[in-house]
Amino acid sequence: MPRVYLTIAIIALMLLGSGAVIAADLEIVPRKAVPEVSVHQGPPNCSRWTDDCVNCSRGTDGGAVCSNIGFACQPQAVRCLSQLPSKK
Repeated sequence: MPRVYLTIAIIALMLLGSGAVIAADLEIVPRKAVPEVSVHQGPPNCSRWTDDCVNCSRGTDGGAVCSNIGFACQPQAVRCLSQLPSKK
């Protein structure tokens, strides 16, 4: 009976060892940059937007007014916080 346990242990070690090699050979696909609007330009038809680091709004002249970025901030995708009022 102890010989069976030894055989199972050897097979388990062989399988675990080969799994590490397979995991090391996996190709890591680089992340593609999402085609998005610059945080300093902002999405069209948006009066306030953020990337969770910089908060921006449209000035009276239509240009962007933005805050400074935080010290260790990780920017996310730009999202609109409020829409521009529609012109009738």
